[in-house]
Amino acid sequence: MLNLSFVFDDAARAVTRHAKHLAVVPLPAAVYLMQVDVINHYRHALEHYLTLTLNEPYLQKSSFGTPYQKWAHYTNDDFGMLSFAIHNLLRYTSRMVHETECIFLRESERYAEMKKLSNHYTDPICEHRFRHKSIGVTIHEDYRLSINAVRIGFSLKGFSVRGGHGEPLRYSRMVRDANGNESEQLITREEYQELTGSIQTETIDIGDRTKLATIQERGLREIAELKSRNDAFVTTCNDFYRKRKVAEPFTELNESYWI
Repeated sequence: MLNLSFVFDDAARAVTRHAKHLAVVPLPAAVYLMQVDVINHYRHALEHYLTLTLNEPYLQKSSFGTPYQKWAHYTNDDFGMLSFAIHNLLRYTSRMVHETECIFLRESERYAEMKKLSNHYTDPICEHRFRHKSIGVTIHEDYRLSINAVRIGFSLKGFSVRGGHGEPLRYSRMVRDANGNESEQLITREEYQELTGSIQTETIDIGDRTKLATIQERGLREIAELKSRNDAFVTTCNDFYRKRKVAEPFTELNESYWI
């Protein structure tokens, strides 16, 4: 649903294959705990308020307004905490990946792979910071729900940006008609950002509230996958720490890890 598996997979690969490059020894333990934090907040957000019917007594006659408005307020609070936990996990996993696998790829002169791996993190982190897009679920006033999920491995082929040097930028994409003929279509900057962004939005009409149970089921399936990866990662971490001290001072600081 939120496509978070790659973050857990990258952490395991970084420690298993490239731990010798790691300068900040406590990072794997911190990432492990943040994975647990994401799983716990994810489960709470799915099971706390999400699937209520709006007929519950404690939703009636609220200072928030209608039962829907009170439900939306607390559901957004729950998913807001999840988004915060996911953002922290991205930042710390990004640092660990940069200090391990990206160093290995750079030393191997595999710069294209290094850039691609790095962008898995810098793109959504930048979209969160500069475009205020968060990974998670948002309830809207007009009986709509948005699922904002990470997209990785997306190619910009077919999209272009032209202009600059005093001229306005022109955004376009290639489209194909019913006969298979391609042509260039101008789009707005906002459309370009939405179509090429690393955080993609799925909007669902929840006027039919039975759809919420389906959303919950999708999320719980993802949690089960993440929990399996987290259970395996704790073994990886324990193996890593058998010969290393966790509480070690360090002076390494790279602001790009903390965008």
